[in-house]
Amino acid sequence: MEKSTRILAGIGIVALVLGLIGWALQLAGGLLAGSGMTNIFLWGLMIALFAFMVGFGAGSQLVATAIYLFGGDELKPVARIAAACGLACVGAAGVAILADLGAIRNIMAMIVGLNLRSPLAWDMIALTAFIVVSIIELVAIARGSAHAKAWAVVAGVVAIVLQVVEGLLFSTQTAHAWWATPIMPIDFLVVAIASGGALMLLVACVQKRPAPAVAWLGRLCAIAIAVHLALALGDLALVALEATPEAGGVLAAIGAMWPLYLCELMLPAAAMVMLFTVGRKGGAKWGVASAVLSIVGILAHRLMLLYPAYNAPSLYLTLSGTDAVTGPYPVSTGRYLDWDTTFAQTTAYVPTGEEWLAGLLPIGVAIVATLAILWAMGKIAKGASQ
Repeated sequence: MEKSTRILAGIGIVALVLGLIGWALQLAGGLLAGSGMTNIFLWGLMIALFAFMVGFGAGSQLVATAIYLFGGDELKPVARIAAACGLACVGAAGVAILADLGAIRNIMAMIVGLNLRSPLAWDMIALTAFIVVSIIELVAIARGSAHAKAWAVVAGVVAIVLQVVEGLLFSTQTAHAWWATPIMPIDFLVVAIASGGALMLLVACVQKRPAPAVAWLGRLCAIAIAVHLALALGDLALVALEATPEAGGVLAAIGAMWPLYLCELMLPAAAMVMLFTVGRKGGAKWGVASAVLSIVGILAHRLMLLYPAYNAPSLYLTLSGTDAVTGPYPVSTGRYLDWDTTFAQTTAYVPTGEEWLAGLLPIGVAIVATLAILWAMGKIAKGASQ
Protein backbone atom coordinates (compact mmCIF):
# COMPACT_ATOMS: atom_id res chain seq x y z
CA MET A 1 0.00 0.00 0.00
CA GLU A 2 1.38 3.41 -1.01
CA LYS A 3 2.17 5.96 1.67
CA SER A 4 -0.44 8.42 0.34
CA THR A 5 -3.08 5.68 0.43
CA ARG A 6 -2.18 4.79 4.02
CA ILE A 7 -2.43 8.44 5.05
CA LEU A 8 -5.81 8.81 3.33
CA ALA A 9 -7.06 5.60 4.94
CA GLY A 10 -5.95 6.87 8.34
CA ILE A 11 -7.78 10.16 7.84
CA GLY A 12 -10.91 8.32 6.76
CA ILE A 13 -10.87 5.94 9.74
CA VAL A 14 -10.30 8.79 12.22
CA ALA A 15 -13.16 10.79 10.69
CA LEU A 16 -15.43 7.74 10.76
CA VAL A 17 -14.67 6.98 14.43
CA LEU A 18 -15.07 10.61 15.53
CA GLY A 19 -18.32 10.81 13.57
CA LEU A 20 -19.67 7.72 15.31
CA ILE A 21 -18.76 9.24 18.68
CA GLY A 22 -20.54 12.49 17.80
CA TRP A 23 -23.63 10.62 16.63
CA ALA A 24 -23.63 8.48 19.79
CA LEU A 25 -23.49 11.64 21.91
CA GLN A 26 -26.47 13.02 20.03
CA LEU A 27 -28.47 9.81 20.44
CA ALA A 28 -27.66 9.64 24.16
CA GLY A 29 -29.38 12.95 24.85
CA GLY A 30 -31.85 12.92 21.98
CA LEU A 31 -31.22 13.98 18.40
CA LEU A 32 -33.10 17.26 18.73
CA ALA A 33 -31.60 18.14 22.12
CA GLY A 34 -28.12 17.39 20.79
CA SER A 35 -28.48 19.82 17.92
CA GLY A 36 -29.29 23.46 17.28
CA MET A 37 -32.52 22.56 15.50
CA THR A 38 -36.11 23.40 16.51
CA ASN A 39 -39.57 22.64 15.13
CA ILE A 40 -38.98 25.39 12.57
CA PHE A 41 -35.52 24.09 11.65
CA LEU A 42 -36.49 20.52 10.77
CA TRP A 43 -33.35 19.82 8.74
CA GLY A 44 -29.88 20.67 9.94
CA LEU A 45 -26.22 20.08 9.19
CA MET A 46 -26.59 16.36 8.43
CA ILE A 47 -29.11 17.05 5.66
CA ALA A 48 -26.77 19.68 4.20
CA LEU A 49 -24.01 17.05 4.23
CA PHE A 50 -26.40 14.57 2.62
CA ALA A 51 -26.97 16.95 -0.28
CA PHE A 52 -23.22 17.69 -0.34
CA MET A 53 -22.25 14.00 -0.57
CA VAL A 54 -24.95 13.13 -3.12
CA GLY A 55 -23.72 15.95 -5.34
CA PHE A 56 -20.15 14.67 -5.21
CA GLY A 57 -21.32 11.11 -5.83
CA ALA A 58 -23.49 11.88 -8.84
CA GLY A 59 -20.96 14.44 -10.10
CA SER A 60 -18.04 12.00 -9.88
CA GLN A 61 -20.05 9.47 -11.88
CA LEU A 62 -20.89 12.11 -14.48
CA VAL A 63 -17.18 12.90 -14.79
CA ALA A 64 -16.47 9.18 -15.29
CA THR A 65 -19.15 9.01 -17.98
CA ALA A 66 -17.81 12.13 -19.69
CA ILE A 67 -14.30 10.66 -19.71
CA TYR A 68 -15.51 7.43 -21.31
CA LEU A 69 -17.39 9.40 -23.98
CA PHE A 70 -15.09 12.35 -24.65
CA GLY A 71 -11.84 11.96 -22.69
CA GLY A 72 -8.47 10.66 -23.86
CA ASP A 73 -6.56 7.58 -22.71
CA GLU A 74 -4.63 9.62 -20.13
CA LEU A 75 -7.93 10.17 -18.30
CA LYS A 76 -9.05 6.51 -18.10
CA PRO A 77 -7.38 5.89 -14.68
CA VAL A 78 -9.22 8.97 -13.36
CA ALA A 79 -12.52 7.57 -14.70
CA ARG A 80 -12.00 4.42 -12.62
CA ILE A 81 -11.45 6.49 -9.47
CA ALA A 82 -14.38 8.76 -10.33
CA ALA A 83 -16.76 5.81 -10.64
CA ALA A 84 -15.55 4.43 -7.29
CA CYS A 85 -15.99 7.85 -5.64
CA GLY A 86 -19.48 8.06 -7.13
CA LEU A 87 -20.66 4.90 -5.38
CA ALA A 88 -18.80 5.71 -2.14
CA CYS A 89 -20.16 9.26 -1.84
CA VAL A 90 -23.75 8.26 -2.56
CA GLY A 91 -23.41 5.44 -0.01
CA ALA A 92 -22.07 7.97 2.50
CA ALA A 93 -25.06 10.20 1.76
CA GLY A 94 -27.28 7.26 2.70
CA VAL A 95 -25.40 7.00 5.99
CA ALA A 96 -26.11 10.70 6.61
CA ILE A 97 -29.83 10.05 6.10
CA LEU A 98 -29.77 7.11 8.53
CA ALA A 99 -27.94 9.22 11.11
CA ASP A 100 -30.49 12.01 10.69
CA LEU A 101 -33.38 9.55 11.22
CA GLY A 102 -32.05 8.78 14.69
CA ALA A 103 -33.54 5.32 15.13
CA ILE A 104 -32.29 3.10 12.31
CA ARG A 105 -35.50 1.06 12.51
CA ASN A 106 -37.31 4.05 10.99
CA ILE A 107 -35.88 3.01 7.64
CA MET A 108 -38.46 0.21 7.61
CA ALA A 109 -41.25 2.79 7.62
CA MET A 110 -39.81 4.24 4.41
CA ILE A 111 -39.99 0.80 2.79
CA VAL A 112 -43.24 -0.60 4.22
CA GLY A 113 -45.12 2.68 3.96
CA LEU A 114 -43.67 3.85 0.63
CA ASN A 115 -45.69 6.79 -0.69
CA LEU A 116 -44.98 7.28 -4.39
CA ARG A 117 -46.51 10.76 -4.28
CA SER A 118 -43.75 11.92 -1.95
CA PRO A 119 -40.53 13.45 -3.36
CA LEU A 120 -38.67 11.64 -0.55
CA ALA A 121 -39.85 8.33 -2.04
CA TRP A 122 -38.55 9.39 -5.46
CA ASP A 123 -35.24 10.22 -3.84
CA MET A 124 -34.97 6.82 -2.15
CA ILE A 125 -35.76 5.01 -5.40
CA ALA A 126 -33.24 7.11 -7.36
CA LEU A 127 -30.53 6.50 -4.72
CA THR A 128 -31.15 2.75 -4.79
CA ALA A 129 -31.09 2.65 -8.59
CA PHE A 130 -27.82 4.59 -8.64
CA ILE A 131 -26.16 2.23 -6.16
CA VAL A 132 -27.24 -0.89 -8.09
CA VAL A 133 -26.14 0.44 -11.50
CA SER A 134 -22.85 1.76 -10.07
CA ILE A 135 -21.95 -1.65 -8.65
CA ILE A 136 -22.56 -3.30 -12.03
CA GLU A 137 -20.52 -0.59 -13.77
CA LEU A 138 -17.58 -0.95 -11.37
CA VAL A 139 -17.48 -4.73 -11.81
CA ALA A 140 -17.52 -4.26 -15.59
CA ILE A 141 -14.67 -1.76 -15.40
CA ALA A 142 -12.63 -4.01 -13.10
CA ARG A 143 -13.09 -7.03 -15.37
CA GLY A 144 -12.19 -5.01 -18.44
CA SER A 145 -15.56 -5.82 -19.98
CA ALA A 146 -16.40 -4.63 -23.46
CA HIS A 147 -19.66 -3.33 -21.97
CA ALA A 148 -17.93 -1.06 -19.42
CA LYS A 149 -18.50 2.05 -21.55
CA ALA A 150 -22.18 1.22 -21.97
CA TRP A 151 -22.63 0.74 -18.22
CA ALA A 152 -20.80 4.03 -17.61
CA VAL A 153 -23.35 5.75 -19.85
CA VAL A 154 -26.26 4.08 -18.03
CA ALA A 155 -24.77 5.11 -14.68
CA GLY A 156 -24.41 8.67 -15.98
CA VAL A 157 -28.09 8.77 -16.96
CA VAL A 158 -29.09 7.49 -13.50
CA ALA A 159 -26.83 10.15 -11.93
CA ILE A 160 -28.66 12.85 -13.90
CA VAL A 161 -32.03 11.48 -12.75
CA LEU A 162 -30.78 11.40 -9.16
CA GLN A 163 -29.80 15.06 -9.20
CA VAL A 164 -33.00 16.17 -10.90
CA VAL A 165 -35.00 14.28 -8.27
CA GLU A 166 -32.91 15.88 -5.52
CA GLY A 167 -33.71 19.30 -6.95
CA LEU A 168 -37.42 18.46 -7.22
CA LEU A 169 -37.40 17.37 -3.58
CA PHE A 170 -36.67 20.99 -2.67
CA SER A 171 -38.40 22.90 -5.45
CA THR A 172 -41.80 21.28 -4.80
CA GLN A 173 -41.89 22.65 -1.23
CA THR A 174 -43.90 25.77 -2.04
CA ALA A 175 -44.06 26.86 1.61
CA HIS A 176 -40.37 27.75 1.36
CA ALA A 177 -39.94 30.54 -1.18
CA TRP A 178 -36.15 30.03 -1.38
CA TRP A 179 -36.65 26.44 -2.58
CA ALA A 180 -39.77 26.84 -4.72
CA THR A 181 -38.12 27.60 -8.06
CA PRO A 182 -37.96 25.59 -11.31
CA ILE A 183 -34.25 26.45 -11.49
CA MET A 184 -33.45 24.21 -8.50
CA PRO A 185 -33.38 20.80 -10.33
CA ILE A 186 -31.21 22.21 -13.13
CA ASP A 187 -28.87 23.91 -10.68
CA PHE A 188 -28.52 20.72 -8.63
CA LEU A 189 -27.33 18.91 -11.75
CA VAL A 190 -24.87 21.66 -12.66
CA VAL A 191 -23.50 21.87 -9.10
CA ALA A 192 -23.03 18.09 -9.14
CA ILE A 193 -20.87 18.36 -12.27
CA ALA A 194 -18.86 21.15 -10.62
CA SER A 195 -18.50 18.99 -7.49
CA GLY A 196 -17.33 15.90 -9.36
CA GLY A 197 -15.07 17.98 -11.56
CA ALA A 198 -13.44 19.67 -8.56
CA LEU A 199 -12.92 16.37 -6.73
CA MET A 200 -11.39 14.62 -9.74
CA LEU A 201 -9.28 17.70 -10.50
CA LEU A 202 -7.87 17.45 -6.98
CA VAL A 203 -7.22 13.72 -7.42
CA ALA A 204 -5.51 14.26 -10.77
CA CYS A 205 -3.26 16.98 -9.35
CA VAL A 206 -2.29 14.95 -6.28
CA GLN A 207 -1.54 11.91 -8.46
CA LYS A 208 0.48 14.12 -10.85
CA ARG A 209 -1.50 13.16 -13.91
CA PRO A 210 -0.39 14.60 -17.30
CA ALA A 211 -1.07 18.30 -17.82
CA PRO A 212 -3.65 17.69 -20.63
CA ALA A 213 -5.71 15.51 -18.24
CA VAL A 214 -5.60 18.16 -15.50
CA ALA A 215 -6.51 20.89 -17.99
CA TRP A 216 -9.48 18.84 -19.31
CA LEU A 217 -10.88 18.35 -15.82
CA GLY A 218 -10.26 22.02 -15.01
CA ARG A 219 -12.25 23.16 -18.04
CA LEU A 220 -15.14 20.86 -17.15
CA CYS A 221 -15.22 22.20 -13.58
CA ALA A 222 -14.92 25.84 -14.69
CA ILE A 223 -17.74 25.58 -17.24
CA ALA A 224 -20.05 23.98 -14.66
CA ILE A 225 -19.23 26.73 -12.15
CA ALA A 226 -19.98 29.41 -14.75
CA VAL A 227 -23.40 27.90 -15.47
CA HIS A 228 -24.15 27.56 -11.75
CA LEU A 229 -23.28 31.21 -11.08
CA ALA A 230 -25.49 32.32 -13.97
CA LEU A 231 -28.41 30.28 -12.61
CA ALA A 232 -27.87 31.40 -9.00
CA LEU A 233 -27.62 35.10 -9.85
CA GLY A 234 -30.53 34.87 -12.28
CA ASP A 235 -32.70 33.26 -9.62
CA LEU A 236 -31.66 35.92 -7.10
CA ALA A 237 -32.65 38.62 -9.58
CA LEU A 238 -36.08 37.03 -10.07
CA VAL A 239 -36.64 36.96 -6.30
CA ALA A 240 -35.62 40.63 -6.03
CA LEU A 241 -38.00 41.61 -8.88
CA GLU A 242 -40.90 39.62 -7.44
CA ALA A 243 -41.65 42.36 -4.88
CA THR A 244 -43.87 40.19 -2.65
CA PRO A 245 -43.73 39.80 1.15
CA GLU A 246 -42.41 36.25 0.71
CA ALA A 247 -39.63 37.45 -1.58
CA GLY A 248 -38.81 40.22 0.87
CA GLY A 249 -38.50 37.65 3.64
CA VAL A 250 -36.14 35.56 1.52
CA LEU A 251 -33.96 38.57 0.71
CA ALA A 252 -33.84 39.52 4.40
CA ALA A 253 -32.77 35.97 5.29
CA ILE A 254 -30.05 36.05 2.63
CA GLY A 255 -28.89 39.42 3.92
CA ALA A 256 -28.60 38.01 7.43
CA MET A 257 -26.38 35.20 6.08
CA TRP A 258 -24.41 37.34 3.61
CA PRO A 259 -20.93 36.04 4.60
CA LEU A 260 -21.99 32.46 3.84
CA TYR A 261 -23.73 33.53 0.63
CA LEU A 262 -20.63 35.37 -0.52
CA CYS A 263 -18.62 32.17 0.08
CA GLU A 264 -21.07 30.28 -2.12
CA LEU A 265 -20.64 32.77 -4.95
CA MET A 266 -17.15 34.21 -4.64
CA LEU A 267 -15.07 31.09 -3.88
CA PRO A 268 -16.26 29.09 -6.93
CA ALA A 269 -16.03 32.28 -9.02
CA ALA A 270 -12.39 32.72 -7.99
CA ALA A 271 -11.73 29.06 -8.84
CA MET A 272 -13.39 29.51 -12.23
CA VAL A 273 -11.24 32.54 -13.06
CA MET A 274 -8.07 30.66 -12.09
CA LEU A 275 -9.03 27.62 -14.16
CA PHE A 276 -9.85 29.73 -17.22
CA THR A 277 -6.61 31.75 -16.94
CA VAL A 278 -3.48 30.60 -15.11
CA GLY A 279 -4.71 27.01 -14.78
CA ARG A 280 -5.78 26.49 -18.39
CA LYS A 281 -2.58 24.61 -19.24
CA GLY A 282 -3.03 22.09 -16.45
CA GLY A 283 -0.82 23.51 -13.70
CA ALA A 284 -1.08 21.28 -10.62
CA LYS A 285 -0.65 24.13 -8.12
CA TRP A 286 -3.51 26.17 -9.55
CA GLY A 287 -5.57 23.03 -9.98
CA VAL A 288 -5.34 22.13 -6.28
CA ALA A 289 -6.15 25.70 -5.21
CA SER A 290 -9.14 25.87 -7.57
CA ALA A 291 -10.46 22.48 -6.45
CA VAL A 292 -10.28 23.40 -2.76
CA LEU A 293 -12.01 26.75 -3.33
CA SER A 294 -14.74 25.03 -5.33
CA ILE A 295 -15.34 22.34 -2.69
CA VAL A 296 -15.58 24.89 0.14
CA GLY A 297 -17.91 27.06 -1.95
CA ILE A 298 -20.15 24.08 -2.72
CA LEU A 299 -20.37 23.25 1.00
CA ALA A 300 -21.49 26.86 1.57
CA HIS A 301 -24.07 26.36 -1.21
CA ARG A 302 -25.48 23.30 0.57
CA LEU A 303 -25.67 25.18 3.88
CA MET A 304 -27.45 28.03 2.11
CA LEU A 305 -30.17 25.56 1.16
CA LEU A 306 -31.15 25.65 4.84
CA TYR A 307 -30.81 29.19 6.16
CA PRO A 308 -32.90 31.25 3.69
CA ALA A 309 -35.59 28.56 3.63
CA TYR A 310 -36.00 28.36 7.42
CA ASN A 311 -35.24 31.97 8.35
CA ALA A 312 -37.70 33.47 5.88
CA PRO A 313 -41.33 33.55 7.18
CA SER A 314 -43.65 31.36 5.10
CA LEU A 315 -46.99 32.66 6.46
CA TYR A 316 -48.24 36.27 6.30
CA LEU A 317 -51.28 38.00 7.82
CA THR A 318 -53.63 39.83 5.45
CA LEU A 319 -56.54 42.16 6.27
CA SER A 320 -59.88 40.51 5.60
CA GLY A 321 -61.37 41.52 2.26
CA THR A 322 -58.20 43.32 1.13
CA ASP A 323 -54.83 42.54 -0.41
CA ALA A 324 -52.98 44.41 2.35
CA VAL A 325 -50.32 42.36 4.14
CA THR A 326 -49.83 43.31 7.79
CA GLY A 327 -46.85 41.12 8.60
CA PRO A 328 -45.49 37.60 9.01
CA TYR A 329 -47.37 35.07 11.13
CA PRO A 330 -45.44 33.61 14.10
CA VAL A 331 -45.18 29.84 14.34
CA SER A 332 -44.10 27.42 17.04
CA THR A 333 -40.38 27.02 17.65
CA GLY A 334 -40.84 23.81 19.63
CA ARG A 335 -39.27 25.44 22.69
CA TYR A 336 -41.90 25.27 25.41
CA LEU A 337 -39.78 26.67 28.25
CA ASP A 338 -40.30 29.66 30.52
CA TRP A 339 -36.98 31.21 29.55
CA ASP A 340 -37.15 30.52 25.81
CA THR A 341 -39.14 31.79 22.86
CA THR A 342 -42.23 29.70 22.17
CA PHE A 343 -43.43 31.47 19.02
CA ALA A 344 -41.31 33.32 16.50
CA GLN A 345 -41.28 34.51 12.91
CA THR A 346 -37.84 33.03 12.26
CA THR A 347 -35.35 31.01 14.26
CA ALA A 348 -31.58 31.00 14.48
CA TYR A 349 -29.72 27.77 13.76
CA VAL A 350 -26.12 27.18 14.73
CA PRO A 351 -24.93 23.54 14.62
CA THR A 352 -23.68 22.28 17.96
CA GLY A 353 -20.26 20.71 18.52
CA GLU A 354 -21.92 17.28 18.58
CA GLU A 355 -23.47 17.96 15.16
CA TRP A 356 -20.15 19.00 13.64
CA LEU A 357 -18.51 15.91 15.11
CA ALA A 358 -21.28 13.64 13.81
CA GLY A 359 -20.89 15.35 10.42
CA LEU A 360 -17.51 13.66 10.06
CA LEU A 361 -19.31 10.28 9.83
CA PRO A 362 -20.44 10.44 6.17
CA ILE A 363 -17.12 12.03 5.15
CA GLY A 364 -15.17 9.22 6.83
CA VAL A 365 -17.44 6.61 5.25
CA ALA A 366 -16.88 8.14 1.80
CA ILE A 367 -13.07 8.04 2.14
CA VAL A 368 -12.90 4.50 3.55
CA ALA A 369 -15.50 3.19 1.06
CA THR A 370 -13.64 4.68 -1.91
CA LEU A 371 -10.39 2.96 -0.91
CA ALA A 372 -12.24 -0.31 -0.21
CA ILE A 373 -13.96 -0.20 -3.62
CA LEU A 374 -10.69 0.47 -5.45
CA TRP A 375 -9.05 -2.40 -3.54
CA ALA A 376 -11.92 -4.73 -4.47
CA MET A 377 -11.71 -3.65 -8.11
CA GLY A 378 -8.00 -4.49 -8.08
CA LYS A 379 -8.78 -7.98 -6.76
CA ILE A 380 -11.48 -8.50 -9.41
CA ALA A 381 -9.13 -7.32 -12.16
CA LYS A 382 -6.39 -9.65 -10.93
CA GLY A 383 -8.79 -12.59 -10.86
CA ALA A 384 -10.10 -11.80 -14.35
CA SER A 385 -6.57 -11.72 -15.80
CA GLN A 386 -5.65 -15.16 -14.50
